[in-house]
Amino acid sequence: MANKTLKPLVILIQPSGPLPADPRVYLGQEVTFRLDGVTAAEVRFTDGSCFSQPGPFFLSNASPLAANSEHTVTLTAAPRNYPYDLVLPPTAASRLGGNAETKKGGLDVTTDPPEDPK
Repeated sequence: MANKTLKPLVILIQPSGPLPADPRVYLGQEVTFRLDGVTAAEVRFTDGSCFSQPGPFFLSNASPLAANSEHTVTLTAAPRNYPYDLVLPPTAASRLGGNAETKKGGLDVTTDPPEDPK
């Protein structure tokens, strides 16, 4: 099956938002949300999730295991965009207001990629 050849996708959670912002993912593909330059984050899917667990997913630099959140796109996910919000804690510069910052991202689920002709 083509899914076995898919490389896992890593979404870096940065102060400016997720990278890549709206990646294309495939049914059965592994997706890892990883903190990069932020101490914590919450990933909230706003219109359903393409994973078996709907979330929200909490990440924290409190431990190495909590700094990543690994999931697999379900084989039954409908091909469409799955938008999510990243809720980041206030930075030292923005602590006066005390509000968390929200960044937008999405996962564009598509059908299985064509198999390589051999």
